[in-house]
Amino acid sequence: MLIIKSLSYAYSKKRQVLDEISTTLKPGHIYGLLGLNGEGKTTLLKLIVGMLLPKNGNICFGTLKSTTRSAEYFNEVYYLADQSKLPDMKIEAFGEIYGAFYSRYNHNEYLSSLKAFNIPLENGLKALSLGQHRKVQIAFALACNTSVLLMDEPTNGLDIPSKAIFRKLLAKNMSEDKIFVIATHQIRDVDNLFDQLLILKEGRLILDSSLTEIASQYHISRNPSPSDQIIYSQEEFDGSVYLVQNESADSKIDIEFLFNAFTQSKQSIDL
Repeated sequence: MLIIKSLSYAYSKKRQVLDEISTTLKPGHIYGLLGLNGEGKTTLLKLIVGMLLPKNGNICFGTLKSTTRSAEYFNEVYYLADQSKLPDMKIEAFGEIYGAFYSRYNHNEYLSSLKAFNIPLENGLKALSLGQHRKVQIAFALACNTSVLLMDEPTNGLDIPSKAIFRKLLAKNMSEDKIFVIATHQIRDVDNLFDQLLILKEGRLILDSSLTEIASQYHISRNPSPSDQIIYSQEEFDGSVYLVQNESADSKIDIEFLFNAFTQSKQSIDL
């Protein structure tokens, strides 16, 4: 498990980004990390991987702490950044050289993911487009087989077919001993993968729950009954949509609509 306790971070005295964040991320789950621009999603991921040091609080994976920045910790946690540059070398050599830093790196899995993305191995990284660079980064991140994989806007730069391939690869590589965290604004690209949601607002974690739990308490309706307790409403091109208290069987939740409800509703929404 990855345990985050009372985590706070500020870039300056006037800019508090995260305030008393506490959660436990459990293996076998894919977490969706959501928030408006500037709410601290990338900052949180950088704190988890150890690129930033918290002002207060701590992050632990088992007995390992992020603040130690030890090789043992980095072997367990991988961060796929939103934007990063790849070195000028052959595509296969990149995996062989950098994969040596991760004890569970699987070169065959790296090559398999590249094949799924139709990346030609004979080319060098310098010859690839930005979208192809992203595919190589995703293939390498999955092949490292770390216990915790943090992904910041992983579908940026991918075309529609490649987004479908990404979803298939992620599902294929997920296992009961791994934790995946995806920070994204492109909710529709990956919402079918999530089973847990984390929503940040004004530096605080306002939602930390499974989709099953959410669906057991709320549902989305276009025609609420007079007895329904309306939590949030939103006007769309074909009429109003409502988030209401769920008094029937579990219902499927639209994550994008749910995100709007939790971040824009004037009243507090509790689980």
